[in-house]
Amino acid sequence: MLKSFTKKAKVLFVLAVLFAGTPLFCASKKKKKNADNAKNTTPPEVQVVVSEPEPQNSDAEDIKIDTQTASIKLPSKKRTYFSKIDQEIMNLVEDGTPSALRSAMAMLRQNSSNYEENEKVLMAVCAQMMKIVYPSQKVTWDVPEAPDDNPYLGALKSVEQGVFDSSTGNVDFLTILLPSLVILKNSTDSSLYAPCETALNGALNLKQNSALANYLMGVLKNRQGKFEEAEKYISIAYSKMQDAEEVALLYINVLRKNEKLTLASEVLSHMSKDSNDLSVLKQNAYLAFDAKDLASAELYVARVLQQTPNDLEFVLFRAKILVEKNDYIHAVSLLDMYARQDNSSLDYLILRARVQLDWSKNTSAATETVEKALQLYPDNIDALMFAARISSQTDSPVAGKYADELAGKVLEKMPSNQQAMGYALDGLVHRENWQEAYAITKALISSEKVTPDIVEKYVTICVKLGKKNEAYDFAKKHYEANQSDEQLLQSYIYAYSQVGSRDAVLKYIGTLMNNASPKMKSYLYYRRSFLQLTEDNALADLRSSLISNPRNSDALFRLYEMYYAKKDYRKAQYYLRQVVAINPNDSSLRQLNEALTKLIN
Repeated sequence: MLKSFTKKAKVLFVLAVLFAGTPLFCASKKKKKNADNAKNTTPPEVQVVVSEPEPQNSDAEDIKIDTQTASIKLPSKKRTYFSKIDQEIMNLVEDGTPSALRSAMAMLRQNSSNYEENEKVLMAVCAQMMKIVYPSQKVTWDVPEAPDDNPYLGALKSVEQGVFDSSTGNVDFLTILLPSLVILKNSTDSSLYAPCETALNGALNLKQNSALANYLMGVLKNRQGKFEEAEKYISIAYSKMQDAEEVALLYINVLRKNEKLTLASEVLSHMSKDSNDLSVLKQNAYLAFDAKDLASAELYVARVLQQTPNDLEFVLFRAKILVEKNDYIHAVSLLDMYARQDNSSLDYLILRARVQLDWSKNTSAATETVEKALQLYPDNIDALMFAARISSQTDSPVAGKYADELAGKVLEKMPSNQQAMGYALDGLVHRENWQEAYAITKALISSEKVTPDIVEKYVTICVKLGKKNEAYDFAKKHYEANQSDEQLLQSYIYAYSQVGSRDAVLKYIGTLMNNASPKMKSYLYYRRSFLQLTEDNALADLRSSLISNPRNSDALFRLYEMYYAKKDYRKAQYYLRQVVAINPNDSSLRQLNEALTKLIN
């Protein structure tokens, strides 16, 4: 009899016994008697004696050998630290909702009065998960003292210190997922995003419907400013734990970012909170503000500040509402008060830059402020959008990038953001990148609401690219749908002048002249100047244009171009300076004026 074998030795021994007689079974043909004898022969009994028992928490399952077929059944699943705990309990823990964690702990209590070491560790892990992920929820089970020299509690200890633990071994769902909880503890270190995303992708590959993994991925995508992706993950989490305040509030916030205010209001209405609860009041304030209901937003803000007068977040939010109401004097006093406590928060910097740009008309100061915001928060959507706005207005870079480049970073995260597309389009037009501008306008005109401004830009870009018939068809379609809009009429006349005969266009302009408003009449004279055959007639039309509207910068700029071409630089500068006065933030116009001044001097 054999004394002791390793598992490998067991396998080799049994195989040797089973296959020792293989040649006899492989003979081509045998007599019937021999066949019967072979058929009735039973294999000898194989006994394997193992002198030492296997450890309780072995990393490998027993290798099973079928002596009838001589086949080896390899373990179907690698054993882990929690393998001996009921799989139903582990499934609940991996789902990770508050109710699932409570149910798992209740089952564990029923199954054991004297806990094994791995059961103690699991109970401690679940308690820590509840405290970190759902601080509004209570731990309802007694947590026994558990050893912390294991990757599970080690990872959670690192999370508390704001560190991503990469030494867990990634042997099961929890060792993969637990380090990513650091995203809830450390909200400022963007270097954590990549390892957390890798970990959460791994966890979702193992359990794609895990509410906890989806929630954490939603938190991460929200931090990255990828709100459309965030909504996808958080909606899965919310569908499984609507009672978790943290999940509901984040879902509302992401829905607001994605402009789904109706759904956000529905989610808020389902929160089992008193109407005077601060979290509910704050979300109502934000939703009212997003819906442009400034009066309601201000009332909610006042109720929050009644309960918490020193809530800096809502002091700043009140300033934001006042800026929206153009009450800059009171807004500035609140901003000054806030700055004494914190002058580097993102919302403060954006509001300060907005006041500098819209009220003080100090473009340089606004640019400097938003560049500080981008330095502190380089990937923030609001900072990028405001920087793109300044660049689109000034045709100059902000933080070294033009409007299309800044807006492009927003579009990477929010591909359907119409405002970002508009800023990107402005930047491309300024730099005369007509082909890329055409692609942007194609995306803009595919939306449900096509504004007259988009129509005008699309027509201009098509003309620049030689797509004149396309420009005409598009302008005609939108003008015929709304003939009272003067901007659409201007786009139509411009497109018509590119494809129609000179006489036909002149005749059409003539029919509009008598009943046109001063602003429209100014445009008609300006457009007619391009159709005149002599310079004198063109100049006469441009002067008539300015009589109707002295601030028609297009007519003024055309006069500058005509006198510059004639080398009458002083008259050219006379008109160019007026254009600069009307468009003080346009850096390209200022550069033209500076160059002309040098030429004259």
